[in-house]
Amino acid sequence: MLDTVIAKAKTADDTLRAVHRWVAQDFRYVSVSLGIGGYQPRTPAEMFAKKFGDCKDKATMFVAAARALGITAYPVLLSSGGGVDTTMASIDQFNHEIAAVKRPDGKYLYLDLTSELTPVGSLPYGEQGEFGIVVHDDGLTEQIRFPLDSIDRNASEMHIVGELGTDGRFNGRYLETGTGTRQYPLRGMFTTPLDSTQKANVSRAIATGIFRGASGDSLVGFEGKNLQAQPKDTLKVRNGMASKRSGDTDILSIPIGGLSGWAENMVNNLEERGERHFPIEVAGIIGPITTFSEFRVTLPEGWKARVPQNVTADGPFGLYEAKYAQNGRELVVTRRLRGRTGVLPKERIEDLKSWLRQVATDDVRFIVLDRPAVAGTK
Repeated sequence: MLDTVIAKAKTADDTLRAVHRWVAQDFRYVSVSLGIGGYQPRTPAEMFAKKFGDCKDKATMFVAAARALGITAYPVLLSSGGGVDTTMASIDQFNHEIAAVKRPDGKYLYLDLTSELTPVGSLPYGEQGEFGIVVHDDGLTEQIRFPLDSIDRNASEMHIVGELGTDGRFNGRYLETGTGTRQYPLRGMFTTPLDSTQKANVSRAIATGIFRGASGDSLVGFEGKNLQAQPKDTLKVRNGMASKRSGDTDILSIPIGGLSGWAENMVNNLEERGERHFPIEVAGIIGPITTFSEFRVTLPEGWKARVPQNVTADGPFGLYEAKYAQNGRELVVTRRLRGRTGVLPKERIEDLKSWLRQVATDDVRFIVLDRPAVAGTK
């Protein structure tokens, strides 16, 4: 069976990815924790016959398959919810099992075989940075901390590019990408091929989420379970009501959201709580992510945008940038967000509020467009 699994592999890494995909995706995850079944994994033969297993069954299957192919691999114990007390030796602290592959440089590569959409080289976010125990064949154990993906790896981008007609309708294209923890919504959308009805429904939902009354077509996705495929989708957006006339002007809706409302609510919540008693966990504010959104629209000849002020809020709590510019006929709106990590003393709470208030100043949801004067009018 393994020969079939790795038939297309050309390198050692190809082999590793093929075995990972096979165990993670071809065997259904079913939690089994009755009696001894909560501690003792089934044999690979049993799991192969039943085509399902729990975390320890899947990890055991992967380790056995990897070793059969000359790959050094071990089971790893951890708590799926984190928070292991390393001063207390108890099996009850561990409720999850994954696998570790020892690389030629001596470092470990960790794989959670229950997470079918997580590519080799990464772990689900809840496991990153947590405590684990690598279990060796002789019963000895090795205490480790799982690696954290970099902030820049957890990135998403959205681009809406097109042209505005004099009737206020927008026609253009939509593109979305995601990596790291930001890839899962896209992968989840395309885990199975969409039929024509599903594709039409998804296209409509995306298009109307951009502009009222828009239609979408020519949706292009990817194979969500292909863990080497770039998570990306594109769509043509047609006839969206992007602007509405008001006298000699048009009011253009901005289809990429800002963080004004969120930031204001955060400030209100912090002030309602009163005096701060604990340090500030910076990653809990935005998270270790980056996002970038762009709206690029070509305006009708002679139209001018009343361009809002740019906003930049940069500090130990994160970076938020909103930029507005018109170059010739092209109006460009971008919003960028980058989280930070670390722990700051409770005394920095006022700095956090100030940063949030700066983010909240970008409350632009509409931009006024001036139409060119019509000959014979004042």
